[in-house]
Amino acid sequence: MLSASRLIALLSAASLGAALSGAGVSVARAGVWSPPATLSSCPALEAPQVLFPDDSPSHATGPGAILWRAAPACAGGEGARLARLGAGDLPGEESIPATAAGKPIALTGPLLASVAPHGQLLLASTHGARAGVGQLAQGLAGGPFSPLANVSAPFALARGYLGDVAVASAAAGGVVGLRVERYYAHGLASRAVASDPPEFGAPQNLSLALDYRTDALETWVQGGELLARWLPASGGQRPLQRLASVSGRVHLTTLLSDNNRATVAWAEDRHGSTRVYLDRSGSGVRFGTPKLLEQFRDSTESRSPSASPQLVRLSSESVMLAWAALSQGRWVIRTAAIDLRGIGAPTTIAAPSGDALLEALAPGPKGDALLLWGEPQSGQALYAARGFDTFPDKTAFAAPEQVAVSGANSQATVALDPGDRAVAVWRGSGGHLQYAIRASP
Repeated sequence: MLSASRLIALLSAASLGAALSGAGVSVARAGVWSPPATLSSCPALEAPQVLFPDDSPSHATGPGAILWRAAPACAGGEGARLARLGAGDLPGEESIPATAAGKPIALTGPLLASVAPHGQLLLASTHGARAGVGQLAQGLAGGPFSPLANVSAPFALARGYLGDVAVASAAAGGVVGLRVERYYAHGLASRAVASDPPEFGAPQNLSLALDYRTDALETWVQGGELLARWLPASGGQRPLQRLASVSGRVHLTTLLSDNNRATVAWAEDRHGSTRVYLDRSGSGVRFGTPKLLEQFRDSTESRSPSASPQLVRLSSESVMLAWAALSQGRWVIRTAAIDLRGIGAPTTIAAPSGDALLEALAPGPKGDALLLWGEPQSGQALYAARGFDTFPDKTAFAAPEQVAVSGANSQATVALDPGDRAVAVWRGSGGHLQYAIRASP
């Protein structure tokens, strides 16, 4: 039976506009986003991130922030930067994460970040001076931050439903370790992980997911195999599972539901051919045979978008998947709902002319999700559309809204705050960060 909030969400989806359920549907594009503004005039080295600490989809526990890695020529040198989000999610001045004594924390490598307990953020970066070492820091968006014990690289972060946070990291002998901070705790605690016979090569492509109990699912690539390990919070661990043999460029996304089921999706780009797979476990996180969702030769002009695929759990507890595909020589975006019966029929979102390149998929507090994509037009314009999972197993999206006109726009991301306001951030000309805000509908 649908809850009242779920029913309202579905009715809202229907009233916002016709769903994009076929390739190349042409619809009006409303201008409801704020004009793009410059966040930082110093180049960012990689995609920015937007985080909103919360302990439920509609309850904030601390201020949000935009995070990015600044270039070496920027004031203060290369490393992590953040801008605290204030009233109306307007970003404040950029700052370098620092201790209570004002000492900057050197997070100089590729940056990962996650929501953490008590309204805090967890930042993680490979240390520039020590290859294979990751440094952690935790604090409120406005500071101060506390350095934490180092971890081995590569590593992955994940947040839980109540604001819990976890770190998976590679360790000696090919083992992938786990540290978890519960929503009521004040520090990361190691969770025992037994040593498996080492696979050939080091773990790569780590992905991590938590459920509300902080049961954890680690997935990674090692020795040409896609591996998965379930680590229940009650203690112990389940046997290592081999999901598939993989090679080439692999992009992996993982989700663990609260009913002891898990979903793993990945794209494998090998010799110019891309395959997109889904593996939905049975009860007890027991995986079967992966399902091939899509197979195509990559475009001669561009590779498959690196953001593909993406899995999110909506506040309604539905699961939504988005991935990139080629249709009649043009990039399109597929979305699909996933439930106990498996994956539903996909919806296709396409540009009126040209390509639609998947950038981000973010869940909101009202059973919704926001899809962000780019359309190359002598540069790249950015568009967003709000979507829902609709009964019984379809996705429906409202009319696209233009976020930014065509320009040197790349590596865009988006997030929704607990009030359903959206913040999009991307690299503009020269790598300078731009942002736009959309009020709650």
